[in-house]
Amino acid sequence: MTNSRIRCYHADESRTALRTETCHSLLVTMVLTAAVVLVAVAHIMPASAEILEIRGEVVELTTTQSAPITWNAYNFGAFWYDLDDNLATETLTIAAITLIGPDTDRTIDENCLSYQTGPAYQQYELYENEGLTVDGDTGYYLEGFMGGRYVAINGRADKLTKLLVEFEDYDKKTMATEEPWDLGSGFALTSNQIIGKDIVEFTLSKNGLELDNKNVSVGEVYTYTTYLAGEYDVPVFSCYVDAVFNGIDIDIVQLQYVFLIDDEVMKINTGETHGAMEVVTASSSQVVLRNDETIIDLDEGWMSCIMGDMYFKTADDKSAIRFYPMVEHYTLSDVDSDGDSVPDEWDEEPDTPAGYWTDSDGRGRMLGDMNGDGELTSVDALMILQAAAGKIKW
Repeated sequence: MTNSRIRCYHADESRTALRTETCHSLLVTMVLTAAVVLVAVAHIMPASAEILEIRGEVVELTTTQSAPITWNAYNFGAFWYDLDDNLATETLTIAAITLIGPDTDRTIDENCLSYQTGPAYQQYELYENEGLTVDGDTGYYLEGFMGGRYVAINGRADKLTKLLVEFEDYDKKTMATEEPWDLGSGFALTSNQIIGKDIVEFTLSKNGLELDNKNVSVGEVYTYTTYLAGEYDVPVFSCYVDAVFNGIDIDIVQLQYVFLIDDEVMKINTGETHGAMEVVTASSSQVVLRNDETIIDLDEGWMSCIMGDMYFKTADDKSAIRFYPMVEHYTLSDVDSDGDSVPDEWDEEPDTPAGYWTDSDGRGRMLGDMNGDGELTSVDALMILQAAAGKIKW
């Protein structure tokens, strides 16, 4: 086939955030009430869009490129990196002797640019803190792909899905029985009832359809596994049942170490193209892309597409080839229509009324509404009192 030469337009990069919900004591609720009033006043201030550029290390060539040029998570901030565990999987490399000075050769010829990634092992928070496993597994596999963070299904580099929820060791979820907990992406968990003193009946569903129903005792792990993308027994959801409280009108369950991945899998296949790059290897251990049939120009003052929202940006300078890889996206971080301190760009409920507190995704709840039923009742008061008495933890 004829080699192609491309220059691409800018592409926006959407931003998502998922953090866990925490419950508050009565004192914190009073403080939040005041905070909501202040935020409601502040949000009327005008906002403007901003352009955020995440760039890699600058390269400057005045003579022939004698060695490979490589970017990874340490010198290119757009690549995925886990600071706590020092995990990184992505590299972008220009082969040696590809660029031959500013006046001779400013092009990255076909097969001279490569991108490689693969899975990296990560322990479950559950195993790290409690020594318990998820269906016999002590951990799972994370993988960066075009700057995003994914879970590699059963450790396979070519089968990726999103990590939707992962509680840290200090995160807890307190939920009333019979009230579904929206986990995101259509998933919901319901603690149907407490059987006896310490057994909870759970139902996991997606888009209203039941996926699993199981009885779990306090101190045990609830795990849901399924057949996914050709892989058997994939752990999709897990949580640790930390405590229960049997009340007169309502029962309460407290969870820790909640973990959830999406059941929609991105399968990477050889021959796929992403911008100027084509997948040349897609195996269980690695994924490799190259500019197999595309020449990438580094002309003065140009932005040349690599893949997705990733570009090479070249200086308008004839005396040297000075450039870097970068990702550029537009953010409306100052726009907060409902004044809940969550920007509209990723606010799932941008019209939350005043007098509500919200999680990091902007999902609102009335202050003092501890069980999330939209009303202030004796049940909420009971939950606050039980927390104050140390029966349950917040």
